[in-house]
Amino acid sequence: MSMPLKLFRRNQEPEPVRPQFQPLARGTNGDSTPIGDPVTILSTALAEVKDEAARWKRHADTFAEERDTAVEAFNAKVQEAQTAGKERDGAYRERAQLLAWLAALHPSTTVITTAPDIDEDGWQLLYLVAGGWQMSWHISPRDADLFRHVTAVEPSDARAQWDGHGTEQKYERIHSHVRLLALDVLGADGSSTAVTEVPAVRSA
Repeated sequence: MSMPLKLFRRNQEPEPVRPQFQPLARGTNGDSTPIGDPVTILSTALAEVKDEAARWKRHADTFAEERDTAVEAFNAKVQEAQTAGKERDGAYRERAQLLAWLAALHPSTTVITTAPDIDEDGWQLLYLVAGGWQMSWHISPRDADLFRHVTAVEPSDARAQWDGHGTEQKYERIHSHVRLLALDVLGADGSSTAVTEVPAVRSA
């Protein structure tokens, strides 16, 4: 037995709007306040998003500037340190050259030995006696090639025994020795008596 079809009349009432969709149907936000024109709403939201993006961009630009400034300052410090290091190394190399020369002037009283007071390998101690006084200097491994002409001895050698002099005392000994060597060109009052002019060559 077939089921009779239910016929709908043309003037049937429409399906009522469900409660959750009623604010949209009425054009309100749920509290009877009009939502407004959708284009205006979207335009406002877009403007707010653009403002927020611009604000974050300003933060990013400020951070980038601060980062670049910090990097430039760091690079300048590194360059300054490298320059200072080169100047220091140059000064130590010149010091070593002068000590090698001084050692060559006093070959009988100059010896070189390993430096027991420095843990790093390759460091040496140069001992020199001038004017009856002992003087000593540490020699860096990078300057060892300048002292091949100096007699190498063991740390226990009698010529390599430190007499307890300090840096200031060493400078005083050097100064005294310089004055001793310069007696022939210095007067009693300290004025120079050395010949400073080349005599004219007499013609035959």
